[in-house]
Amino acid sequence: MATEPGRSTVEDAAESLRAALGRVKAAVGVTEDQNNLMGFAFVAPNIVVFSAFLLGPVLYAFYISFQQWSILAGAGEWVGLANYVEVLRPLPVTLADGGLRWRPEVFTSPSANLWWYSLKNTFVYAIGTVPLQIFGGLAVALMLDRRVRFKKAYRAAYFMPVMLSGAASAVMWRWFLAGDGVINGLLPSFLEHNWAGDPGTALGGVMLMAIWGGIGSNMIFFLAGLQNIPEELYEAARIDGASRWHRFRHVTWPSLGNTNFFVFVMAIISAFQVFGIALVFSQGGPVYATTTTVLLIYQRAFEEGAFGEGAAMAFLLFCLIFAFSYYQYRYRDETEVDY
Repeated sequence: MATEPGRSTVEDAAESLRAALGRVKAAVGVTEDQNNLMGFAFVAPNIVVFSAFLLGPVLYAFYISFQQWSILAGAGEWVGLANYVEVLRPLPVTLADGGLRWRPEVFTSPSANLWWYSLKNTFVYAIGTVPLQIFGGLAVALMLDRRVRFKKAYRAAYFMPVMLSGAASAVMWRWFLAGDGVINGLLPSFLEHNWAGDPGTALGGVMLMAIWGGIGSNMIFFLAGLQNIPEELYEAARIDGASRWHRFRHVTWPSLGNTNFFVFVMAIISAFQVFGIALVFSQGGPVYATTTTVLLIYQRAFEEGAFGEGAAMAFLLFCLIFAFSYYQYRYRDETEVDY
């Protein structure tokens, strides 16, 4: 750029600096609007704390996943993808005799591959708990949204499991489901069973505990969503002769779209991250029946000292949850209708 007569080098440098700052602001989304600048000022402390105490350790764990790490030495040996290969091998589908061979034993036998077995347990847990948590919470919210006696007492009773710690809930439910527990005391003798100690029913006990606690938390979200639905919509539906079912189908359910999306995504993420209740309830047993993915990561890293493999498992689980969440957001954006 040619310098105009009479302009000093300092002025040219200042103008270049202002142009560079303008490009940087445009790249990060900063405008001349004071509200925008104030927003960045309020968000900055959270970004700093997030980067220092969450993002930094996550990136460091990703680095560890490529090493055979020793916590005592505080260092490790670079092994590349060996940890990921060790975690995933053998794959459920392998190439043999010129074709693909399905290996279901990796999902049914913990001795074949504990990662795939724990992932199967986690999927079973999610499929068994998430629908009941969501629809149970919605049913309770619909009931308590009406004019009923002792509404506040009912809300407190359903929300009480959420206020209990996971460890306390797990100890209580293990006592209920033990061979000499409360449940068997209420059943006929021919139905008595060690529900917590049988590999075939132990995971069901963890799922029952999760449903008991999840209904109360989802109830709060659905109650908030129901109270934000305009009463005029229901009044118009009644005038048109809509039944109670049609009012729910065409007014309540569509109006809860954002709430449904939030509750569903958070319930799935929470199901894939289940850890505390499985650890306290049975420590992953009996015979790995309640070993979920996060519990396996904890055991592999902190009990067996294989931090590299544990970090590799953690990032495989992260990829799985990220893919699910990304798909849900994309699907919601494609199906959402703007008025």
